[in-house]
Amino acid sequence: MSTSTPRRILLAGCGDLGTRLGLRLVDQGHDVIGLRRRVADLPDVFETISMDLSHLGAPGRSDAEVPARSDSRLVDLDAVIITLTPDEPTRAGYEHSYLHGLRGLARVLESQPGRVVLVSSTRVLAEDPTQVITEDAPIAPAPGPGEVIAAVEAEAAELFDHLTILRPAGIYGPGRTRLIDTVRHGRRLNHQRWTNRVHRDDLVRGLECLALTPEPPGLVHAVDSLPAQLGDVAAFIADRLGVPVPGHVENERPGGRRIDGSGFRSLVGELSFPTYRDGFASMLTDSP
Repeated sequence: MSTSTPRRILLAGCGDLGTRLGLRLVDQGHDVIGLRRRVADLPDVFETISMDLSHLGAPGRSDAEVPARSDSRLVDLDAVIITLTPDEPTRAGYEHSYLHGLRGLARVLESQPGRVVLVSSTRVLAEDPTQVITEDAPIAPAPGPGEVIAAVEAEAAELFDHLTILRPAGIYGPGRTRLIDTVRHGRRLNHQRWTNRVHRDDLVRGLECLALTPEPPGLVHAVDSLPAQLGDVAAFIADRLGVPVPGHVENERPGGRRIDGSGFRSLVGELSFPTYRDGFASMLTDSP
């Protein structure tokens, strides 16, 4: 995807997703600014801003602690892509990184961006595998991090005039091998739990579309085309690895979600990895 006019795009919390997105945008001639605490590892083709947004947005911070609003790189932005990650997978970790990070970003921006894309999570959705969940479904997060992410979505809607929320399910791909490691080591899991996922490369393509599409949707669930029970996914991986399928954890309810991915496919087009079979097969091609 490309646009005729170069755009100035800020990547807030510029980790793996933001970096890969930014490189695609730079290749198309756009100006990319990577904002994160430590910028030494960001590509040289990015402009960079070293800033701890979570610190700036934490309760009790005074305006005197916020950098002076004189950075020309934070004014007249065409898009801001927010890809925050928690320091630890707890409610407190999400509050620190997501909620305080969002507030810190709002404090340092010079003006309303042309659009803001918030990477949220399908954890804000109810767990009910008897239903197929679309973007029309109300949020119903479980206590814990899901509640924090839901609060971040609501606050972002108040802070920014032009907001799109992108809710990925389980992100996997190169370097994201937790389930593969679980199967390889034979750790038991809930075979009956319904799961959804999206390959990292398809998610980056979705972010690119939302950054550049003239009229982006307000909400998209970033999932592939095949919700699946965890036991089926584990069996596929085990077959590829040539190891036994891990045992089932007893006394756990089936649970999980079945999320419709048609909205994401309408945005991105044909996925590079339409199902978990395509994605994990690619990852495991060279596995011993």
